[in-house]
Amino acid sequence: MHWAAVAATAVSATLLFGAPADAAAPVVLGGGSGVYVEDLTSSDSVSDCTLTAVGYDNKNQLVGLTAGHCGEVGARVAAEYTRSGGIGVIANKSADMDWAIIVFNPDRVTPTRTVAQSVINSVGAPPQIGENVCKNGRTTGFTCGPVWETKALTFRSQVCANHGDSGAPVLRGDQLVGMVVAGTDFKLGPIDVELPLCEGGGNLIHEPELATNISAVLADIDRNGGAGAGFHVA
Repeated sequence: MHWAAVAATAVSATLLFGAPADAAAPVVLGGGSGVYVEDLTSSDSVSDCTLTAVGYDNKNQLVGLTAGHCGEVGARVAAEYTRSGGIGVIANKSADMDWAIIVFNPDRVTPTRTVAQSVINSVGAPPQIGENVCKNGRTTGFTCGPVWETKALTFRSQVCANHGDSGAPVLRGDQLVGMVVAGTDFKLGPIDVELPLCEGGGNLIHEPELATNISAVLADIDRNGGAGAGFHVA
């Protein structure tokens, strides 16, 4: 794996996560929206990540799903493009399956199923080899590519992704099927071939991305219990 570590932005956490103005308008967030996640070890930087989807859990909490390596439990979250703090906090995560649940303040966040070109209407079964899938990330945007390896919990595809796209939804049409977690070498039999990072749509030769099957992620969240259990798209 090449970039399971998230991108970092130099920004004052004090300014970003200060108490929001009472009259601040809610931010609209969904799968593909960029977020800043508080670094609990530093007040001078935050992690850049992408939301997989926004929905409700079995306690009717408004929650967002992203990659687990984006931050630790207790880390506060801000919307990237509006720099709106006070919107939520990471309340649950798994390092093994690399997922994190953000509990949002429903007065500060309006959920959406549509972000740019991506629409999430349902959760789908894992993709098959040869299928075309698309991802929507805060760094490289909406890109598509074929699936060329599938496993019980993960799949690899040639969608373009890079630092900050961690957590990005992987879609089959309007079905959410995966979550971007890392970039990987291209495997040619027993040989690992290192390819360049993808810089955006139009890059034809770049390293593959690794995604977790969203069905496996949601099942693990349910087994774990707590915030996010029973997740369904808002």
